Amino acid sequence: MNLDRIEIILRNYNCSFLNLELTDTTMENAKNYVKNNGFDIVVLAEEQTKGRGRRGNKWISPKGNVYSSIALRNNIDINNYFFFNILTTVSLQLTMEEFGIKDIKFKWPNDIFYKDKKLGGIILESYNYKNDINFVIIGLGINVFTSPDKLNYPVTNLREISNINDRLVFFETFMNNFFPNWINKDKNIQDLSAKFSNSLMFLDEEILINKGNDEIISGIFKGINKDGSLILYKNQKLQSIYSGNIVI
Repeated sequence: MNLDRIEIILRNYNCSFLNLELTDTTMENAKNYVKNNGFDIVVLAEEQTKGRGRRGNKWISPKGNVYSSIALRNNIDINNYFFFNILTTVSLQLTMEEFGIKDIKFKWPNDIFYKDKKLGGIILESYNYKNDINFVIIGLGINVFTSPDKLNYPVTNLREISNINDRLVFFETFMNNFFPNWINKDKNIQDLSAKFSNSLMFLDEEILINKGNDEIISGIFKGINKDGSLILYKNQKLQSIYSGNIVI
C-alpha cells in the first residue's frame, strides 16, 4: 500500500506520519503533535472542514484532494522563512514533472498555477515548541480529483491535466522529492531558488497588487527577496511589497 511506503519514507527521515480521512485542519493536527511530542510530522487528510489560507481566508477542501501539513524542526532565521515556500513549491513542481505535467508556475505569494488556472497553494506558520526549539509548519493543498467552484478565478485539478489517478501515489512521489531537498538544502538552495525564479508568473511584466482596503498599486515585477517580499519597480525606484495579491 502507498500509505505503508509513505510511512517508510518518513521513518527514514525521523518523521512521523498521520493519515486522516477527515479533519478540521491538518495545520492544527501538526501543531498539536509538535506541542505534545516535539518531533517532526507529516499529516495527510482527504478532506478538511475548517481549512484556512492566508489572512484567515477559508481554504475550501472537498474530498479527494491532497491536504497536508509538514512540521519540521527548524534553525533557519525567520527572515529567510520564504525558503520553505521555495522548497515546497519546487518539490511539487518536480513531482508534477515526473507525471508529465509541464509549465507549472508560481504566483506570489503562495499559489501554484497551471496555464493560468490555480492548482493549489501553500501556507507557512512558525511554532515555538520550547525556549530555543522552533518548528515551521507548511500547509499545502493540491487539487487532485476536484476543484473548488464559485470562485472569482479559474481553477483546475491534476485529473484534468494528467493521467494521475491516485492521490497517494502523487503524495508518495512528492515526499521523495521534498525530503531529499530539505536534507540537502545547503547544497541545493541555489538550484531550487533558480528554478523557482524561472517559474514566477508575470516576472518583468507590469502588474497590479491588491493590498487590501481598496488599495491597488502598480509597477514592474522584478522578483522576490529572500524574506518573501515582492520587488516592484515603480517611479524609477525599487520597493519591497510585504503583503497583498497580484491581480489576475
